[in-house]
Amino acid sequence: MQNLLRRLYHYPKDLVRAQLNRIATINQEPIIIIGNHKSGTSAIAALLSELTGKSATIDLPGICEPIQPQLHRKEISFETFVENNKYDFSKDIIKEPSLTFLYKDFMNYFPEATVVFIVRDPRDNIRSILNRVDIPGHLPHINQEENIRKLKEAPTDWERVIDSRWLGIEGENYIEWMAHRWNLAVDIYNKHIDSMQLIRYEDFVKDKRGAIEELAEKLGLAKGKDIAEKVDVQFQPRGKNRNIDTFTFFGPDNLKKIEDICHTRMKIFGYV
Repeated sequence: MQNLLRRLYHYPKDLVRAQLNRIATINQEPIIIIGNHKSGTSAIAALLSELTGKSATIDLPGICEPIQPQLHRKEISFETFVENNKYDFSKDIIKEPSLTFLYKDFMNYFPEATVVFIVRDPRDNIRSILNRVDIPGHLPHINQEENIRKLKEAPTDWERVIDSRWLGIEGENYIEWMAHRWNLAVDIYNKHIDSMQLIRYEDFVKDKRGAIEELAEKLGLAKGKDIAEKVDVQFQPRGKNRNIDTFTFFGPDNLKKIEDICHTRMKIFGYV
């Protein structure tokens, strides 16, 4: 029922989008901002757009269910996907975390694209994902009726973020799945490190204005606006349970799972 209501809510917007797609021209040299979900990609993309006056797509509606898994299974070509979403791909800045795991596909289509990768400490990253759907972090498994209901009421795309076994990811519970997903995302960055600009979310939070201005400079973009009044705007829904410390939120077992699985890569980014 929740998913049906969402479709009905978005139906008028979809009609407008279809009209815009007919007249839009695909930008062959976009700035594409990727990273795991809840890494700060929305805020960084939006502030970069504000600072430089560049147009931006903040998330691609067209990649939502059932399209994302179809792209991974090659049931839909990436070229067809772009053609079906020309308006969103006409913008200067395109922010979509799901494109992280389609890196080769979008670089084959957009060889002149500039890529920005956002990384966040996996403990905070995973916690933020769970807060988004109001699911605790200390459970052995998501098998209580209340938490199953919460997950089912969330958009299917969030369920796919939490349970990423469809990407070939291993793990014994939801925490391990998300830890391996974080590893997969940063492995994509590490494999293509010379082709991406990196921002650590933690550095961004310390000096949002400075971080965005530095990013614009690295990208060769002119700074047109002062974003001082925009840096504290909430660009995504704020999660619950923000006042609970990390150890209490995850409990010793699940926190250890994250740190054991992600340890090697956490060292690379200065998280241990």
